[in-house]
Amino acid sequence: MTDNHPALASELLEAFDALSQALARFSALLRDSDRPLWLPLHDSEAGLGEKATAISLIADIWYRDGQDGRRTRSRHGLIGAGPELLEATLALNARKADFQQAATSLNADHLRQLPERLAHRAGQLAELLNLHGLGRIHLKQCYRQVPVLDRTPTRVGFNWYSSGRSIRRLSAAEALKMLLRLDQSQPHVQVQLAKLSPLPEHTPLAQLQTQVPVMRANIGWKTDAGWERQARNCPLPLVFPLAQGQALPEHNRPELIPPTGRQRAERSDARIDPEPFLPSLRIHRYMN
Repeated sequence: MTDNHPALASELLEAFDALSQALARFSALLRDSDRPLWLPLHDSEAGLGEKATAISLIADIWYRDGQDGRRTRSRHGLIGAGPELLEATLALNARKADFQQAATSLNADHLRQLPERLAHRAGQLAELLNLHGLGRIHLKQCYRQVPVLDRTPTRVGFNWYSSGRSIRRLSAAEALKMLLRLDQSQPHVQVQLAKLSPLPEHTPLAQLQTQVPVMRANIGWKTDAGWERQARNCPLPLVFPLAQGQALPEHNRPELIPPTGRQRAERSDARIDPEPFLPSLRIHRYMN
Protein backbone atom coordinates (compact mmCIF):
# COMPACT_ATOMS: atom_id res chain seq x y z
CA MET A 1 0.00 0.00 0.00
CA THR A 2 1.37 3.39 -0.93
CA ASP A 3 0.80 5.54 2.12
CA ASN A 4 -0.39 8.84 0.70
CA HIS A 5 -1.84 9.36 4.17
CA PRO A 6 0.73 7.66 6.45
CA ALA A 7 -0.86 8.94 9.66
CA LEU A 8 -4.26 7.55 8.68
CA ALA A 9 -2.76 4.24 7.57
CA SER A 10 -0.84 3.96 10.84
CA GLU A 11 -4.02 4.74 12.80
CA LEU A 12 -5.86 2.02 10.89
CA LEU A 13 -3.20 -0.60 11.58
CA GLU A 14 -3.12 0.30 15.26
CA ALA A 15 -6.92 0.07 15.38
CA PHE A 16 -6.76 -3.36 13.73
CA ASP A 17 -4.20 -4.55 16.27
CA ALA A 18 -6.42 -3.30 19.10
CA LEU A 19 -9.46 -5.02 17.56
CA SER A 20 -7.53 -8.29 17.23
CA GLN A 21 -6.48 -8.10 20.88
CA ALA A 22 -10.05 -7.36 22.00
CA LEU A 23 -11.34 -10.32 19.98
CA ALA A 24 -8.70 -12.59 21.52
CA ARG A 25 -9.59 -11.45 25.06
CA PHE A 26 -13.33 -11.84 24.46
CA SER A 27 -12.81 -15.31 22.95
CA ALA A 28 -10.62 -16.48 25.84
CA LEU A 29 -13.06 -15.24 28.48
CA LEU A 30 -16.06 -16.78 26.73
CA ARG A 31 -14.20 -20.08 26.33
CA ASP A 32 -13.49 -20.17 30.09
CA SER A 33 -16.88 -18.82 31.18
CA ASP A 34 -18.97 -20.88 33.60
CA ARG A 35 -22.20 -19.07 32.69
CA PRO A 36 -24.76 -20.83 30.49
CA LEU A 37 -25.38 -19.89 26.87
CA TRP A 38 -27.70 -20.99 24.12
CA LEU A 39 -27.00 -20.94 20.40
CA PRO A 40 -29.02 -22.79 17.74
CA LEU A 41 -26.75 -25.03 15.68
CA HIS A 42 -26.77 -26.42 12.18
CA ASP A 43 -26.27 -30.18 11.98
CA SER A 44 -22.71 -29.63 10.74
CA GLU A 45 -21.90 -27.65 13.92
CA ALA A 46 -23.12 -30.24 16.42
CA GLY A 47 -19.62 -31.62 16.95
CA LEU A 48 -18.20 -28.15 17.58
CA GLY A 49 -20.78 -27.23 20.20
CA GLU A 50 -22.56 -24.03 21.16
CA LYS A 51 -19.69 -22.22 22.89
CA ALA A 52 -17.07 -22.86 20.20
CA THR A 53 -19.57 -21.92 17.48
CA ALA A 54 -20.39 -18.66 19.26
CA ILE A 55 -16.70 -17.80 19.57
CA SER A 56 -16.09 -18.64 15.92
CA LEU A 57 -19.04 -16.52 14.82
CA ILE A 58 -18.21 -13.39 16.83
CA ALA A 59 -14.44 -13.55 16.27
CA ASP A 60 -14.68 -14.20 12.53
CA ILE A 61 -13.76 -11.04 10.62
CA TRP A 62 -12.76 -12.69 7.36
CA TYR A 63 -14.37 -13.50 4.03
CA ARG A 64 -15.10 -17.10 3.20
CA ASP A 65 -14.69 -18.33 -0.37
CA GLY A 66 -17.73 -17.44 -2.43
CA GLN A 67 -19.25 -15.23 0.27
CA ASP A 68 -21.23 -12.21 -0.91
CA GLY A 69 -19.43 -9.19 0.53
CA ARG A 70 -22.77 -7.48 1.18
CA ARG A 71 -23.83 -10.27 3.53
CA THR A 72 -22.60 -11.14 7.00
CA ARG A 73 -22.82 -14.47 8.77
CA SER A 74 -25.39 -14.03 11.50
CA ARG A 75 -26.82 -16.10 14.34
CA HIS A 76 -29.09 -15.27 17.23
CA GLY A 77 -28.55 -16.68 20.69
CA LEU A 78 -28.08 -15.90 24.38
CA ILE A 79 -24.79 -15.54 26.26
CA GLY A 80 -24.86 -15.12 30.03
CA ALA A 81 -21.82 -13.13 31.12
CA GLY A 82 -19.91 -12.54 34.32
CA PRO A 83 -18.40 -9.10 35.01
CA GLU A 84 -15.15 -9.75 33.13
CA LEU A 85 -16.82 -11.08 30.00
CA LEU A 86 -19.35 -8.26 30.04
CA GLU A 87 -16.55 -5.69 30.27
CA ALA A 88 -14.65 -7.44 27.47
CA THR A 89 -17.74 -7.33 25.25
CA LEU A 90 -18.13 -3.58 25.77
CA ALA A 91 -14.42 -3.10 25.09
CA LEU A 92 -14.71 -5.19 21.90
CA ASN A 93 -17.56 -3.00 20.67
CA ALA A 94 -15.47 0.10 21.37
CA ARG A 95 -12.53 -1.30 19.39
CA LYS A 96 -14.89 -2.17 16.53
CA ALA A 97 -16.09 1.45 16.47
CA ASP A 98 -12.49 2.71 16.52
CA PHE A 99 -11.56 0.47 13.61
CA GLN A 100 -14.58 1.57 11.60
CA GLN A 101 -13.70 5.21 12.19
CA ALA A 102 -10.09 4.62 11.11
CA ALA A 103 -11.14 2.67 8.01
CA THR A 104 -13.68 5.23 6.85
CA SER A 105 -11.04 7.96 7.17
CA LEU A 106 -9.08 6.37 4.33
CA ASN A 107 -9.90 6.97 0.70
CA ALA A 108 -11.16 4.31 -1.72
CA ASP A 109 -7.67 3.50 -3.05
CA HIS A 110 -6.48 2.64 0.43
CA LEU A 111 -9.62 0.60 1.18
CA ARG A 112 -9.11 -1.53 -1.92
CA GLN A 113 -5.72 -2.55 -0.56
CA LEU A 114 -6.83 -3.20 3.02
CA PRO A 115 -7.13 -7.01 2.81
CA GLU A 116 -3.50 -7.55 1.75
CA ARG A 117 -2.08 -5.09 4.28
CA LEU A 118 -4.15 -6.30 7.21
CA ALA A 119 -3.63 -9.97 6.41
CA HIS A 120 0.12 -9.32 6.46
CA ARG A 121 -0.25 -7.44 9.75
CA ALA A 122 -2.10 -10.35 11.29
CA GLY A 123 0.93 -12.56 10.74
CA GLN A 124 0.54 -16.13 11.94
CA LEU A 125 -3.20 -15.72 12.32
CA ALA A 126 -3.50 -14.79 8.65
CA GLU A 127 -1.37 -17.79 7.64
CA LEU A 128 -3.63 -20.11 9.59
CA LEU A 129 -6.80 -18.57 8.19
CA ASN A 130 -5.42 -18.63 4.65
CA LEU A 131 -5.18 -22.41 4.89
CA HIS A 132 -8.96 -22.38 5.23
CA GLY A 133 -9.64 -19.74 2.61
CA LEU A 134 -10.28 -17.03 5.20
CA GLY A 135 -7.43 -14.64 4.48
CA ARG A 136 -9.50 -11.65 3.41
CA ILE A 137 -10.84 -9.12 5.88
CA HIS A 138 -14.63 -8.60 5.92
CA LEU A 139 -15.21 -4.98 6.92
CA LYS A 140 -18.90 -5.34 7.73
CA GLN A 141 -18.16 -8.20 10.11
CA CYS A 142 -15.43 -6.11 11.71
CA TYR A 143 -17.78 -3.18 12.19
CA ARG A 144 -20.91 -4.87 13.50
CA GLN A 145 -21.53 -4.51 17.21
CA VAL A 146 -22.22 -7.36 19.59
CA PRO A 147 -25.67 -6.71 21.16
CA VAL A 148 -25.25 -6.12 24.89
CA LEU A 149 -27.71 -5.56 27.73
CA ASP A 150 -26.85 -4.01 31.08
CA ARG A 151 -29.54 -5.96 32.94
CA THR A 152 -30.57 -9.61 33.01
CA PRO A 153 -33.83 -10.01 31.06
CA THR A 154 -36.74 -12.04 32.33
CA ARG A 155 -37.80 -13.20 28.90
CA VAL A 156 -36.47 -13.01 25.32
CA GLY A 157 -38.62 -13.75 22.30
CA PHE A 158 -36.85 -14.18 18.97
CA ASN A 159 -38.74 -13.60 15.74
CA TRP A 160 -37.73 -13.36 12.09
CA TYR A 161 -38.65 -10.06 10.50
CA SER A 162 -39.05 -10.87 6.82
CA SER A 163 -41.41 -8.10 5.79
CA GLY A 164 -39.02 -5.21 5.65
CA ARG A 165 -38.71 -3.11 2.53
CA SER A 166 -37.42 0.32 1.72
CA ILE A 167 -39.56 2.70 -0.33
CA ARG A 168 -38.01 5.52 -2.33
CA ARG A 169 -40.47 8.05 -3.75
CA LEU A 170 -39.52 9.49 -7.13
CA SER A 171 -41.11 11.22 -10.11
CA ALA A 172 -41.79 9.84 -13.59
CA ALA A 173 -39.10 12.21 -14.92
CA GLU A 174 -36.53 10.73 -12.52
CA ALA A 175 -37.60 7.21 -13.48
CA LEU A 176 -37.17 8.11 -17.15
CA LYS A 177 -33.58 9.23 -16.53
CA MET A 178 -32.89 5.91 -14.82
CA LEU A 179 -34.43 3.91 -17.66
CA LEU A 180 -32.42 5.82 -20.26
CA ARG A 181 -29.21 4.66 -18.57
CA LEU A 182 -30.12 1.06 -19.44
CA ASP A 183 -29.47 -0.58 -22.80
CA GLN A 184 -32.28 0.94 -24.89
CA SER A 185 -31.79 -1.63 -27.65
CA GLN A 186 -33.23 -4.31 -25.36
CA PRO A 187 -36.94 -5.10 -26.05
CA HIS A 188 -37.88 -5.17 -22.36
CA VAL A 189 -36.41 -1.67 -21.88
CA GLN A 190 -38.31 -0.38 -24.90
CA VAL A 191 -41.56 -1.79 -23.48
CA GLN A 192 -40.97 0.00 -20.18
CA LEU A 193 -40.11 3.29 -21.93
CA ALA A 194 -43.37 3.03 -23.86
CA LYS A 195 -45.31 2.52 -20.61
CA LEU A 196 -43.60 5.42 -18.85
CA SER A 197 -43.62 8.02 -21.64
CA PRO A 198 -47.34 8.96 -21.44
CA LEU A 199 -47.14 9.82 -17.73
CA PRO A 200 -46.80 13.49 -16.69
CA GLU A 201 -43.25 14.10 -15.50
CA HIS A 202 -44.32 14.86 -11.91
CA THR A 203 -46.32 11.62 -11.51
CA PRO A 204 -45.24 10.05 -8.19
CA LEU A 205 -43.78 6.55 -8.35
CA ALA A 206 -42.23 4.24 -5.74
CA GLN A 207 -39.03 2.23 -6.02
CA LEU A 208 -39.11 -0.78 -3.69
CA GLN A 209 -36.21 -2.73 -2.26
CA THR A 210 -36.92 -5.89 -0.26
CA GLN A 211 -34.64 -6.06 2.75
CA VAL A 212 -32.77 -9.12 3.96
CA PRO A 213 -34.63 -10.99 6.75
CA VAL A 214 -33.37 -10.05 10.19
CA MET A 215 -33.78 -11.66 13.59
CA ARG A 216 -35.45 -9.42 16.15
CA ALA A 217 -35.26 -9.97 19.89
CA ASN A 218 -38.24 -8.82 21.94
CA ILE A 219 -36.73 -8.43 25.41
CA GLY A 220 -38.78 -8.16 28.60
CA TRP A 221 -38.02 -7.33 32.22
CA LYS A 222 -40.61 -8.12 34.89
CA THR A 223 -40.90 -5.19 37.30
CA ASP A 224 -43.17 -4.31 40.20
CA ALA A 225 -45.05 -1.97 37.87
CA GLY A 226 -45.48 -4.58 35.14
CA TRP A 227 -43.37 -5.36 32.10
CA GLU A 228 -40.62 -3.20 30.65
CA ARG A 229 -39.86 -4.09 27.04
CA GLN A 230 -37.22 -3.44 24.40
CA ALA A 231 -36.85 -4.69 20.83
CA ARG A 232 -33.62 -4.84 18.88
CA ASN A 233 -31.99 -6.64 15.96
CA CYS A 234 -29.80 -9.59 16.91
CA PRO A 235 -27.39 -10.53 14.10
CA LEU A 236 -25.13 -11.93 16.84
CA PRO A 237 -25.94 -13.59 20.18
CA LEU A 238 -27.27 -11.29 22.88
CA VAL A 239 -24.79 -10.81 25.77
CA PHE A 240 -26.12 -9.85 29.20
CA PRO A 241 -25.10 -10.08 32.87
CA LEU A 242 -25.91 -13.38 34.56
CA ALA A 243 -25.08 -14.33 38.13
CA GLN A 244 -23.13 -17.50 38.83
CA GLY A 245 -25.54 -20.43 39.02
CA GLN A 246 -28.40 -18.43 37.48
CA ALA A 247 -30.31 -19.98 34.56
CA LEU A 248 -30.82 -18.32 31.21
CA PRO A 249 -34.01 -16.26 30.86
CA GLU A 250 -37.07 -17.82 29.32
CA HIS A 251 -36.75 -17.85 25.52
CA ASN A 252 -38.17 -19.43 22.40
CA ARG A 253 -36.24 -21.38 19.74
CA PRO A 254 -37.16 -20.21 16.24
CA GLU A 255 -35.98 -21.99 13.11
CA LEU A 256 -32.48 -21.17 11.90
CA ILE A 257 -33.68 -20.53 8.36
CA PRO A 258 -35.92 -17.46 7.93
CA PRO A 259 -39.37 -18.07 6.46
CA THR A 260 -39.89 -17.22 2.82
CA GLY A 261 -42.12 -14.36 1.75
CA ARG A 262 -43.86 -11.70 3.78
CA GLN A 263 -45.14 -12.95 7.13
CA ARG A 264 -47.44 -10.01 7.75
CA ALA A 265 -50.66 -9.59 5.86
CA GLU A 266 -50.69 -6.89 3.22
CA ARG A 267 -52.58 -3.84 4.40
CA SER A 268 -55.98 -3.50 2.79
CA ASP A 269 -55.32 0.21 2.30
CA ALA A 270 -51.86 -0.27 0.75
CA ARG A 271 -51.34 2.57 -1.70
CA ILE A 272 -48.60 0.94 -3.78
CA ASP A 273 -49.60 -1.37 -6.61
CA PRO A 274 -47.98 -4.78 -5.88
CA GLU A 275 -47.43 -5.34 -9.60
CA PRO A 276 -44.17 -3.69 -10.81
CA PHE A 277 -44.71 -0.90 -13.32
CA LEU A 278 -41.05 -0.82 -14.41
CA PRO A 279 -39.70 -4.26 -13.41
CA SER A 280 -36.08 -3.53 -14.38
CA LEU A 281 -35.95 -0.75 -11.76
CA ARG A 282 -38.36 -2.26 -9.17
CA ILE A 283 -40.60 0.79 -9.65
CA HIS A 284 -44.31 0.63 -8.84
CA ARG A 285 -47.23 2.98 -9.32
CA TYR A 286 -49.35 4.39 -6.53
CA MET A 287 -52.96 3.27 -6.58
CA ASN A 288 -55.80 5.76 -6.43
